[in-house]
Amino acid sequence: MATPTEIAYNRAALFESLQFTFFMDEVGKHLSEAICGFGIILNMLLIYVISHRTPTHMKAYAVLLFNFAIFDFLTCIASLFACQKTIFSGFSLTYVFHGPCKYVAPWLCYFCHCFVCHAMAHSQWILLISFIYRYRILVDQVPGVKAMSLIAAGFYSMSFIVFLFYYFDMGDSEDLKQIMYNLHPQYHYEDTTIWGNLTVSGNTTIFTVPSLVAIIYMTMTCVPIYFFIHFCRNRTLAILASTACSMSEVTKASHKKLIVALSIQATIPLFWLVASGIFTLAEFGVISGPIPENITFRLMDCIPASSPLVAFIFIAPYRDGLLRIISKAGIYKKPADNRVSSTVEKFSQHKQQLNQPFVPLAVTT
Repeated sequence: MATPTEIAYNRAALFESLQFTFFMDEVGKHLSEAICGFGIILNMLLIYVISHRTPTHMKAYAVLLFNFAIFDFLTCIASLFACQKTIFSGFSLTYVFHGPCKYVAPWLCYFCHCFVCHAMAHSQWILLISFIYRYRILVDQVPGVKAMSLIAAGFYSMSFIVFLFYYFDMGDSEDLKQIMYNLHPQYHYEDTTIWGNLTVSGNTTIFTVPSLVAIIYMTMTCVPIYFFIHFCRNRTLAILASTACSMSEVTKASHKKLIVALSIQATIPLFWLVASGIFTLAEFGVISGPIPENITFRLMDCIPASSPLVAFIFIAPYRDGLLRIISKAGIYKKPADNRVSSTVEKFSQHKQQLNQPFVPLAVTT
């Protein structure tokens, strides 16, 4: 039987072996606070400028931008509230939640987790619609605000159904804890004097119809989506480069800038790809440890946090709206415009485009 001294020594050695895990958990929590906090502020600003600074000719396209901003805003809140850490436990999906949701109940934490996953999947569809919209306005009639709202709602209905499937397949917390204890005995997760009362939720097994449908929908659909995005992008650029295109150079340049903006926005889900790669490697035991456990969802947090930057950089009305807000806050002083030259420039551009077909633009220099 171990003496009190040996027990104390073993416990000290155990705490020392867990120091890096404790450290990475803290880093994960602070990264979540920083990334999601930044994303909440940016998306709030974007929602505001979309509501107050959208020109009339951009109203239909703004429906898609508003969709992005709302879901990114809610995703940042849900992810901050959950702050989950993945515990790779065989074919179960087990998450330990460090966010404020742990003070409420495991079901709320799992709800936040499901919301984050389905919202990011929905954003990929909105990105595809954005490319299709840019292509269609060059070859066909421009859809109105009501039509765009119905299209966005129709695509969201798919994500919402998958969200419900995924949420109602929530596993029992005590069963998940037992799986975690059995597969990771070196961490002593059952010891409440070390870890406290952990809030654990997830799926007991991925081999159920709801979980498999949700996982496939949130991961594999990106392949056909990005194929059609690439197709629409190339078709749009081909039309703009065609000699048959009767638009002015100013109009063409504006369209091309929006394609650049959308292309950059299409690269943002690379965070999802990297996170999925890390998750897959850890799930099959290729890599392990507290770094992949904590970094997976922090990488995913970067998607809704960085997406508003594209709108602020490339869409002039929203960029100007943001600068006005910053200027009023005293952080940045907006330079006075040369009103005479600005008026002359606007008049000359208007005169140049009198004989051009009307095409709503979302980007100006």
